[in-house]
Amino acid sequence: MNRLLGLLFVVILLVSVVSADKQIIIGAIIDKSGDTASFAPGIETTIDLAASDLNDFYKKLNKNITVVIKKEFTNGTSESAATAAENLVSEGAQLIVGPTTSEELSGCLPVLTREKILSINPTSSVKLAMPEDPVIRLCPGDLSLINAIASYNTVITGTIPQKTVVVSRGDLYGLDLSEKVKSITQVSDTVIYSPGTRDFTNTLEELNSSVSSLIDSYGEKNVCVFAISIDEISDLLAQASEYPNLRKIQWSGMDGVALNPTILLNETAAQFAYDTQLATISFNMAQPGGSNYWHVYDNIQAETDGHQPCIYEILPYDEVVMGARILENNASTLEENLKFAEILGNNMYGATGWLKIDDNGDRKYGDYYFYLPQKGADGTIKWVPCFAYLDGLNTTIPLSGVYNTLLEKIINK
Repeated sequence: MNRLLGLLFVVILLVSVVSADKQIIIGAIIDKSGDTASFAPGIETTIDLAASDLNDFYKKLNKNITVVIKKEFTNGTSESAATAAENLVSEGAQLIVGPTTSEELSGCLPVLTREKILSINPTSSVKLAMPEDPVIRLCPGDLSLINAIASYNTVITGTIPQKTVVVSRGDLYGLDLSEKVKSITQVSDTVIYSPGTRDFTNTLEELNSSVSSLIDSYGEKNVCVFAISIDEISDLLAQASEYPNLRKIQWSGMDGVALNPTILLNETAAQFAYDTQLATISFNMAQPGGSNYWHVYDNIQAETDGHQPCIYEILPYDEVVMGARILENNASTLEENLKFAEILGNNMYGATGWLKIDDNGDRKYGDYYFYLPQKGADGTIKWVPCFAYLDGLNTTIPLSGVYNTLLEKIINK
């Protein structure tokens, strides 16, 4: 609780006028049966933790404020997210945290716009970066992600395969990023599959055909597969293990693949990831030991299955806290809430670092970590951060020989 006092509130400059016995009602949209369902236990745990910490904080200050969380669960589609948003509005939600994906947010957006209710979420698609819309996104936009990959590529020059085949889900997230990847690597082919796919026979036949042809022309060390996937990645990798040529080459993965719990829970997928040295990237702002980042991280591990939490499970803490701080001010319009969000972002240092937002309502700054699957002494495979892209310096550094709390925490687990 002292962390909340020390890190989240000491720099807030807003003056709140709070009436007696005020309820702050925050809605939460959580995908529990779709392609980000593996994140759901961590997300729900984090949202509950944030509400509990806030209520303890208000009690300590003798403020008669209570944060109430209303949850709606979806199947990950834009339609189910829109229904969830409608339901939360009818339940009295004053602000919504989530959803997790750009596809879901695209479904919610008409409801949010009509009801003039703010969503704070971790989506990052450039196509949804719009000024003055009812959305605050606590991840940097995907152009920052692409810049990080480009920086990483300069660091490992000489080891980058000459030809890349992209395999991607065919939704807003996948289609947008599969186009962006073409600006930083030589994409020879793109194989698209439908969201919700679990039998990848047709996809892998097409992928294997493209890869085999490129191996014949350039050699296996000069060919790479770049996966833009979410939870379905475990099925994709496990089934890809049946194709010898797909095992010979290097694989990379976008942020939906990084730290995805489904991979390590599937022994075949985990071994394939290890054999192909599946390099993945994710926005992350790991903080010093004793910070709220680790307060949330440790709570997720304790309350779920003990997996390594990803940023999408940690960010809801900042989403809920920022949402509550906005609602404390009793704004009467969406425009006022957006202004409060801007002021808060400029001055708020949350569990994931500085929350400054840009003119589109997207997080302005953020580092990225590059993870590789590595085996411990007991043979267990885990994700280990090997490089970090430092946004402020626009450079990528190796983490070997560097003290880093995220690296130390994982190695010592």
